[in-house]
Amino acid sequence: MRNVPLDLLQISPLRPSAPLPWPPAAAVALARSVGFVDSVTVRPIAATGPQRYEILTGLKHWLLAQRAQLPTIAIQVREPLSDAQAHQLILLDSGDAVANPMDEARMIQTEVAQGKSITAAGRALGLSRMEASHRLRLLQLAPSVQARIAAGQLEMGKARPLVGLPASVQLELVQRLVWEKLNTRQVETLAKAYKHPEKNGSAHAEATPSLPAKDPDLMRLESELAERLGTRVTLAYGGQGRGQLVIDFDTLEILDGVLERLGYGP
Repeated sequence: MRNVPLDLLQISPLRPSAPLPWPPAAAVALARSVGFVDSVTVRPIAATGPQRYEILTGLKHWLLAQRAQLPTIAIQVREPLSDAQAHQLILLDSGDAVANPMDEARMIQTEVAQGKSITAAGRALGLSRMEASHRLRLLQLAPSVQARIAAGQLEMGKARPLVGLPASVQLELVQRLVWEKLNTRQVETLAKAYKHPEKNGSAHAEATPSLPAKDPDLMRLESELAERLGTRVTLAYGGQGRGQLVIDFDTLEILDGVLERLGYGP
């Protein structure tokens, strides 16, 4: 713990875009009267000249010190910390319990590019290997679709089936799911129809695939199983006691995650 000038600290670029927690007048008056504020947790920033720091927790204390015109603030330096770990601390400090899936995807991508495994990168964010793999696949979506996910306008589960489709088709399906209030299973059905037009019989079917009629109870069970396993699940029942249960996976990491949830171990 030591005191440093306020101008050696800066807001982290990992912090979610949100209004700053500027302090009320009463808090400013108290800080001026006692001459100090609570400490700030930081990590060093590589730079030439005086050592600078990135604020991880206690941003409101730094802002209060500014308003109270205090010359220094006490800091606690934490290192080494990865971007993923720093991001988690910042989210907790900002009161944002739910991280932006696109931010998490980029964090994992950066960690993997630096040599970490998907499993290790995901663990730093509190994600399983399967969840981390799902996040990475979101980066293959069109930028406008990614923006909708980041803004909370599109659920991640409904966006995943769009991976691998042309950008124009992704946008069309996003519009359809909004206008027609489609559920995840229906979005998956439409996405499959675009990816495998030969199964629909015509070019027209590729352009405007329709949703097949299906037993509502089977659809509900499919959705429940998909939520539990974290991937697409399809049930086919012939009505005579025979049927098929198909569990899809896009990567081996997702398969490993499914097997873990089913209780399979090495």
